[in-house]
Amino acid sequence: MNKKISIASLAYPLILIAFSVVHQTGCNGPSSTPTQKYNVVMIVSDALREDVLGCYGGDARTPNLDWLAKNGVLFENAYSTSPWTAPSAVSMFTGNYATTYGCSPHAKTRRTGPIRIYVPGSEYLFVEALNQDGYVTAMKIENVNASMHNNLQGFESIPDSVSFDHVADKIKSITGGEAYDSPAYKVSTGTELIESPAYQNSFAVLSHLLELDPEDNFFLLHWMLDPHYPYDPVEKFNSQIVVDESALSQDKRVYSRATHTMADLSKAEQRYVRDLYIKEVESVDERVGFVVKTLKHKGLLDNTYIVFTSDHGEHFGEHGLFGHGGHGLGCHYYEDLLKVPLIIFGPELPKGKRFKDNVSNLDLMPTLKDLLRVEYEDDMQGHSYKALMFGDASRGGVLYFDDVRTHEQNDALLDGNFKLISLKDSNFELYNLTEDGGESVNIASSQPDRVASMYDAVLRLRKTNSDRQEKNIAALDEDDLRELSDQEKQDIMKKLKSLGYIQ
Repeated sequence: MNKKISIASLAYPLILIAFSVVHQTGCNGPSSTPTQKYNVVMIVSDALREDVLGCYGGDARTPNLDWLAKNGVLFENAYSTSPWTAPSAVSMFTGNYATTYGCSPHAKTRRTGPIRIYVPGSEYLFVEALNQDGYVTAMKIENVNASMHNNLQGFESIPDSVSFDHVADKIKSITGGEAYDSPAYKVSTGTELIESPAYQNSFAVLSHLLELDPEDNFFLLHWMLDPHYPYDPVEKFNSQIVVDESALSQDKRVYSRATHTMADLSKAEQRYVRDLYIKEVESVDERVGFVVKTLKHKGLLDNTYIVFTSDHGEHFGEHGLFGHGGHGLGCHYYEDLLKVPLIIFGPELPKGKRFKDNVSNLDLMPTLKDLLRVEYEDDMQGHSYKALMFGDASRGGVLYFDDVRTHEQNDALLDGNFKLISLKDSNFELYNLTEDGGESVNIASSQPDRVASMYDAVLRLRKTNSDRQEKNIAALDEDDLRELSDQEKQDIMKKLKSLGYIQ
């Protein structure tokens, strides 16, 4: 398919949803005619609860993320659009809700497994616009569910197998003296230490940064699997956990994969599983620090935006739930799954500013488009919060959450401090998050007018997304509908099963 079209020639209709519009009152941000282009490094840490990070008041020691927050902006109420990876990743990089995409029910498709989302190849995405504008757009993706829906058009993959010998000394110096083959970065199998894929991927990303031409502008995406199940921190962090092994009824290695059975564990065992998760979070923080140090080494930190976020959170017993929706445990729109960290560091942004406004990762690509001043007519449902960051906007607090599968909780709407969860059979859960942050008291029956008003907004959004889905399905061409080979299907199913998305 030939997609070599100029940005100026693009003309897409812009669909605006009234309640998510940012009302501009002027902007004191960067000037509209910059003397240089800026770069982007975006790090997505999979299944990361925001409330465990140090800068969000959590238990994990996260000095590098704390530094980014202190020198950039932090959003205290940032949300994913969905409680698991596939729909969240689609919305994050298209700027559209996942339910606006689908696969033709009348043709063989390249989808396999339980997930039927596909972005038409003809849709022109933000990263493709950057690529056409001369940016080097590269990605390292550790979760196949984040990339198998054609939502990352415009990126080129950083190879899985990379020899670091030619940059090993630089990496060792930058990372503080520990080379990539250090035992500290290996995972214990109980009988031996094996190489950590997480750190191999991290050093591949560092190698890519080190080898960039100084004149290149770039958008680098690193989607880290950690701290997603299985919770298996490298030896450096695993060895820091203090646990009374007499309180564990099983071999320690079992607990890294205990997400599906956590409800059956003792409180001590559940704490140990959470400790494994926390140590993976601290490992993520270390790798974020490696990226910051490499940007400093290359002299690129001052003109690079660093975006750190997650695709969803994780349950650790709240509402009697563990893990998250992609693990066959049902999908839920509770805060512990939807709230995510969002930290943006970069040129001319306020330092140490914290925002309480409700914001969505649906708006990330529109925001980066605005910050980088990329000009083309887009069709994104999301809207930039650049003006919010520079103090020149008021922002509505209404966010929508959807999923591409059928389950007990259909979708949800957050309006200010009230969240409505739509259930099957026209039942509802309504929570006042200011008074009931744990969502323990369903007040739907006592506020029928509020329920009716919010549900009306949900119905309008469903209709908008359904109409867009029809158009997107009609736009799928032969390349989009190409049937995967049996080997490709087996590989994908194997990866999905290893991550717990299918049984």
